Amino acid sequence: METEALERPADLTIWRTAPASTPLAQPERFGTLREAIKAAAGALADPAKQPWIITEEGEILSPNWIRTYLN
Repeated sequence: METEALERPADLTIWRTAPASTPLAQPERFGTLREAIKAAAGALADPAKQPWIITEEGEILSPNWIRTYLN
């Protein structure tokens, strides 16, 4: 991934892996991909949450991609 891509907007959606009484996941827009990754890192701490990011270019970043990037 290009370094400049980290400074472009991205959408983060956190899906639940366990049944929940909350409504369906809604994407949240972040000013930069870097911010979206930081927010996704917090969700990864909960095994019932699966963060997915869609970049401005349309790339879909899975929870495994996010974990790998953070490590």
